[in-house]
Amino acid sequence: MSDVTQSSGETGKAAGGSLVGTLAAVAILTAVAAGGGWFLGGYISGTEQVPDQAMSDAAPKKKQEAKPLGEVVALKPILTNLGVPSTTWIRLESALVAKPGEEIAPEMAMNISDDFMAFLRGVNLMQLQGATGLAYLRADLEERARMRSEGKVERVFISSLVVE
Repeated sequence: MSDVTQSSGETGKAAGGSLVGTLAAVAILTAVAAGGGWFLGGYISGTEQVPDQAMSDAAPKKKQEAKPLGEVVALKPILTNLGVPSTTWIRLESALVAKPGEEIAPEMAMNISDDFMAFLRGVNLMQLQGATGLAYLRADLEERARMRSEGKVERVFISSLVVE
């Protein structure tokens, strides 16, 4: 019976010793990680700080560089079914932004809208899923609008898109 108490006493000392060692290792690794993070944060952000005077001088230059928008022409909502599956309907509300100094005639806007409808009738539902699908749709619509307007359209804004 004394063998049992003796072996359990040694196990208690070993467990206590390994706990202190583990806590010391965790404390050292935490200090190393914090120091490394502080060093890398300073390295990434750069050592030179821009003075407030220089920042205030740079701000007006950014405002002067902004390009003005051209004429914005809202298109009538487009309601049509998709190509695949044909039972899925889509409603698109969009607007055309002309290049500065250019005008978009109502007939041209109507032709662009008809082209958008023809394009949407051939779209697969899988092409519209996710943020990239929406970005690709806008890029495709912009390309079609530029071709139809002979380069007068700069951007296409999608104000609403509902797929049912």
